[in-house]
Amino acid sequence: MRRVVVNSIGKEVDRLPTQEAIPGKQITLTIDYDLQQIAEQSLGQRPGAVVAIDPRTGEVLAMVSRPTPDPNDFAVRIQADVWKKLNDDPLHPLLNRAIQAQLAPGSVFKIVTAMAMLEEHVPEENFATYCPGYGTFFGRQYHCYVYYAKSGPKSHGVLGLHEAILRSCDVFFYNVGMRLGIDKLSDWAKKVGVGHKTGIDLPSEEPGLMPSQEWVERTFHRKWYAGEVISVATGQGAVTTTPLQLARMIGGIASGGVFKQPHLLKDAQNVGEERVHISERTIEKITDAMYGVVNEPGGTGGHLKLAGIELSGKSGTAQVIGYDKMALVRKGSQFADNAWFVGYAPKRNPEICVAVLVQESGQHGGEAAGPVVKDIIKAYYDKKNKKTQGQVTVENKSPERRKDSLLAAPHAPRAALKSDESAAVVPARATADPQH
Repeated sequence: MRRVVVNSIGKEVDRLPTQEAIPGKQITLTIDYDLQQIAEQSLGQRPGAVVAIDPRTGEVLAMVSRPTPDPNDFAVRIQADVWKKLNDDPLHPLLNRAIQAQLAPGSVFKIVTAMAMLEEHVPEENFATYCPGYGTFFGRQYHCYVYYAKSGPKSHGVLGLHEAILRSCDVFFYNVGMRLGIDKLSDWAKKVGVGHKTGIDLPSEEPGLMPSQEWVERTFHRKWYAGEVISVATGQGAVTTTPLQLARMIGGIASGGVFKQPHLLKDAQNVGEERVHISERTIEKITDAMYGVVNEPGGTGGHLKLAGIELSGKSGTAQVIGYDKMALVRKGSQFADNAWFVGYAPKRNPEICVAVLVQESGQHGGEAAGPVVKDIIKAYYDKKNKKTQGQVTVENKSPERRKDSLLAAPHAPRAALKSDESAAVVPARATADPQH
């Protein structure tokens, strides 16, 4: 701080003692430099978000939101025209989509419906139904996405739970939701974090929403209509989630019901943990199905298979408006479907879980969001294997040879050095980088 004495016309006439800046404490983030770079490159400039977490610890390994403002605009004082442009932008660049985008999760939510079905035994585990491409409930017809397929069959045929998750059949889950009812479905969704903040150490996180009879009565002052659960069971209707919430949810289920509090601060103290009792049988059935989504014929993520890696997951394609109204909407408009994919590896007790949202993609979740998940998880294992091999190589060298090789090594650029670090170190006063 520098204080000066000025006269009536603002001219400096004297100086008072100066107080030097006190360096702040450096913080170390959980962000993995390489995974962050891959996440940004793979998502590109498409509007959406990426969140990668370690479900074992809650550490956030990568977080991306697009579009995003240039932090340099805020370094001193943002210009009025720039501020107006940011606020008027229909893509809302000031919204951190990773923790604030409250959107319908689409078919990713079917994992919650499946879990509720198995835990409540409603309907029974061996329940199967025929999907002709649509279902009629309470006098209204609800279509399955396959009904609108441009080519191929317009029906899924007869399916049980495993095949329904693999092929993401809406009609199967319409029937499950109708039998479960909103109370049981809402109860299980809330247990695994839907409609609640994750508690991440960032400001302004949004909670999403899990509808219930109580919520409808409180908000709209009316009763809950039984038919509303049909849409909710497939992740539509009033249910909304954030990308971070979905990553924590799927990672926690695959971890046997252990849900860690996400955090960006490395070595954070008192990291929260929630444990939900989910039977081993339920976890086995659900993780087998999510593994099948990527690794079995007919899975909606079959093109994402990685050799030697147990990549599992669930796709989601969330409607912004009804399919019956799409013909009235110009192609490429803001009403195109949102694409989701949440993937993790390995199949049980995952080391990494990635949730990707691509807004207004107009594509299936596995097509638009799935490749981003694949890129990040592949990079994670490539780095892990490289680090393991590197350690073995160094350990096999004698102390003398190790010393010689280190002395002879050329100076690596800063980016290359950071690529071997598992976390990014942020100084107290760092120059803002618009890309990171």
